[in-house]
Amino acid sequence: MAARNEAQNLSSLLESFAKLDYPIQHYEIIIVNDRSTDATLEMLQSWQGDANYTVIDWQGGEEGVVGKKAAVLQGIRAARFDILAFTDADCVVPPTWLKAISESFVEDVDYCLGYSIIKRDARDSEIRLKNFERGIYYALATLGMSLRKPITSMACNMAYRKNVFEAAGGFEGIGHLASGDDDLLLMKMMPYIRKAIFDPDPRHKLVSYEGFDIGKRYHTNIRRASKLKFYPLWLQALGVGVFLYFLLFYISLITLYNGFSLPLLIALLFKTGAELSLCLLLFTKLQTPLLGALYPIQTLLFPAQFIFYAVRGTLGKYRWK
Repeated sequence: MAARNEAQNLSSLLESFAKLDYPIQHYEIIIVNDRSTDATLEMLQSWQGDANYTVIDWQGGEEGVVGKKAAVLQGIRAARFDILAFTDADCVVPPTWLKAISESFVEDVDYCLGYSIIKRDARDSEIRLKNFERGIYYALATLGMSLRKPITSMACNMAYRKNVFEAAGGFEGIGHLASGDDDLLLMKMMPYIRKAIFDPDPRHKLVSYEGFDIGKRYHTNIRRASKLKFYPLWLQALGVGVFLYFLLFYISLITLYNGFSLPLLIALLFKTGAELSLCLLLFTKLQTPLLGALYPIQTLLFPAQFIFYAVRGTLGKYRWK
């Protein structure tokens, strides 16, 4: 894990590491201080929760690799074991996290994505529109991995084999980009991966705390949307297709409002029924069925958000640590 100016989040994460239920001789914890200017390094160095714990103080200087990727690369190089599990400083892992990951890595599995939910803070509820949206992205990630055509991934809860990372050339070719240590890396590694899976096991699920900074979430969404131009052409075309699909949806609603059209009504009902069925199936599998109840709201809100950030993302200019 790389941590930059995460002093306000680290205590919760380190406490969760201390509760890991896994043989200590079979894992190590490596955290890279990524040029922090707050008390991050001091907090990391003072933690005494695990004997197999390494802190790397990274101050930059990796040719061809920038930002978080450069820091993560230092941790990967230092890792003694082949299976690398990743999370973020604003997350809390369950005690069963490593056990679930280990069980997922059967002989032919080289990449495993775990589920995560978002809360604003420890008192927040899991049932939120953001988690509905996140569930859809996990469904897309699962579909892409099953077809060996990655669509997306989540860096806060992923694991892969070190030898596959090295065989793919690491971050070479994408190291100059500020983000993409998850989805772009998976696309790069896929030819070398025997099998990539999504593990919905609740024991593998972690919590990510995003805080109350609306500006931070705004720039995070822009950063994610801005990566489209670095995706394969087929995925860029898919993104454009979804953009047009959502535009057509709003045009259809306006048209139906202005005048009844039976064919148009049937088309919208078919769209709604298909999407709702898939959502209920997805959230039942994730053992969060109540999230499916948010579909009526998200079917109106999510397309607008997608369209906005698709346009805003093409302009770039986002703020990131």
